[in-house]
Amino acid sequence: MKTYHIDTFISRRCDEHYITKFGGQPDWITSPQWPVSIPWANRPLKFIGQIRLNDFYNDLEDLTLAYIFMTQPQDKSDPFFDPDIIYPDGGESTIIIQPNGKIPEYIHIENFCVGPTVDTDNIWIPQTTESEETATTEFNQIDIDKFCGSPAFFQNSKVQSDNTLLIQLHTNWLPFYINAGGSPTMFAFLNGEKDGGFILIEDM
Repeated sequence: MKTYHIDTFISRRCDEHYITKFGGQPDWITSPQWPVSIPWANRPLKFIGQIRLNDFYNDLEDLTLAYIFMTQPQDKSDPFFDPDIIYPDGGESTIIIQPNGKIPEYIHIENFCVGPTVDTDNIWIPQTTESEETATTEFNQIDIDKFCGSPAFFQNSKVQSDNTLLIQLHTNWLPFYINAGGSPTMFAFLNGEKDGGFILIEDM
């Protein structure tokens, strides 16, 4: 299957909208749908980034974006950490799809246009290389930051067969700050209809 290895991230200020990026603010296609944490007094989840699904899936006719959100500290100096982000249905991490996405029942949204983000000064554009993965591809070759492909699970996580990997990130080694645990890998999945998804985190 095709995968897109993330070689690096380029930082820039950019007026181009509806692209794959991390940091900045989401480019909403329809009305804003900002998820908030009910247990943390409606604390807005932090915007991690958006992925233009059309870059990786040829079966999408209309512009479609996946927005990634997680409950996060304000910055590196903030000791706040919510361990519930590791649970795909815990309400502390989510993927919002526009324009035709479905909001999971465990996610509460508000119509905030802007909110907390992993980088307020820059956006980060991933630079990728396309390659192929097969059933015989060694673990160290799939255990990389990438879009699509096979998830490099190391804790025997299970997902339904119709869910496909959207992105895999080793969050401790990114140019923008995500606190996902001690030594975590973040996996974001899309469902078969590509109108929803979830985030799963494995941590050593």
